[in-house]
Amino acid sequence: MAQENSRQRQERFTMESDHANTSRTQKIRIVCISDTHNAAPGEGYTLPKGDILIHAGDLTNNGQPSELNKAMKWLRGADYDAKIVVAGNHDLALDEQYRPQSDEAAEARRALREDDTIIYLEHGSAKINVQGADISIFGSPFSVVAGEKQWAFQYSQSQAEELWSTVSSDTAILVTHTPPIGHLDASDHWTRGGCPALLKALLRTKTLLHVCGHCHEGRGGRVIRWNEEAEGEHNVSLWRDPGVGNKKHSLFDLTKSRVGYALQAGGETAVVNASIMAKSYGRGAKKFNRPVVVDIELPVPAENQRPIALRVA
Repeated sequence: MAQENSRQRQERFTMESDHANTSRTQKIRIVCISDTHNAAPGEGYTLPKGDILIHAGDLTNNGQPSELNKAMKWLRGADYDAKIVVAGNHDLALDEQYRPQSDEAAEARRALREDDTIIYLEHGSAKINVQGADISIFGSPFSVVAGEKQWAFQYSQSQAEELWSTVSSDTAILVTHTPPIGHLDASDHWTRGGCPALLKALLRTKTLLHVCGHCHEGRGGRVIRWNEEAEGEHNVSLWRDPGVGNKKHSLFDLTKSRVGYALQAGGETAVVNASIMAKSYGRGAKKFNRPVVVDIELPVPAENQRPIALRVA
């Protein structure tokens, strides 16, 4: 067999390096919470360590500026590489369209929007870089009108299709206050609290991870596998919380680890309802859920990677 000369060895080294740079992923830990309703960490729940913190809305009970200021205080002090926050229907002070607002409410809105330690999304997108992974995130506070009382950031079913059509197809993580219909939308307030148009948006974008809340009794996780040949769902795999009855984290492992479930980009979506409040208001004594900790592998672009030393034979 002919021996490689130095030029051939260098070409092979370059090809192997290029291949490695295009296929690397990074495990990211995302701590997911929602519906804290004026409860700070240490008041019924604790925040595990992680890379990203996501709050999917209802930081407050009644949307008072004092409640929002309390939430901002503990959010500012939370130690994560990125903190993503959307509002919910109870966060009245954050909705400029909700009745006449006080000067205190306007100041609370301004403080959250301008805080450089928090990424606040109000039906908009952001791109962040965490551990070398470039992540596209879309966040929205909206939920469909249900019942007679009007709350913040609500829409009618007739507005739903247009609203959710704005979610970008390159979204890796979708954060909404409301869940999609039929998925983690159980509630003692409604038969089904989710939105059909949002489920269609998930099918269209096939985002890797969707974090929501709103329906307290729907807390949990699942993976939706999409049909390859026809539009719609192929099947659903339910998450079993390893933290039930013990002191372990409520870990939803979406990696290639021995106990994980590696998501297939473009073919599957993991949905998490991260409600901290376990029961709807007025439905019994207050009870808290743990945050849902999601481990997920995300691609790292070649330009963000450190060089890999490869042995040349």
